[in-house]
Amino acid sequence: MGMCGAYLRVTPDELRELIEEPEQYWAYAEKAVGTERTVDIDKAWNALWFLAKRAGVEVDFVLGGTLLGEADSDGPPRYFTADQVRTISAEMARTGFDRLSEGVELSELEAEGIYPWIWDEPDALDYVRGYYDELVPFFAEAAKAGDPVVTIIT
Repeated sequence: MGMCGAYLRVTPDELRELIEEPEQYWAYAEKAVGTERTVDIDKAWNALWFLAKRAGVEVDFVLGGTLLGEADSDGPPRYFTADQVRTISAEMARTGFDRLSEGVELSELEAEGIYPWIWDEPDALDYVRGYYDELVPFFAEAAKAGDPVVTIIT
């Protein structure tokens, strides 16, 4: 199965509730499945993190954020405030995938042990691009609505 990443848009009120009761994350996430309030980045999370860091993206939209509750075996979830979401969205608008992947060699991802281990496949970056291309409008819509975002890797 492997480790997969996901993002969940919540309202400011919902975020306050989740900060008070982090265990409610799964109930919120379950209700949002199949809606525009969630996006799954599957196993591309580590490659997106690596590429963004390598390209000098200043906001860690993959592993950043504030811990939501205690660390446990599932996650833990982390959240970005509405202000942070606006910053992430603006950074993503300036940083297309071509800039993220500029000059990268697949052997570099393999040598760094970046998950998933698909870097011997010539179209591996297309897999990662597809998920980045889903994240950009997701963060743009969240920023436009003034919504915080919760993220998790499980």
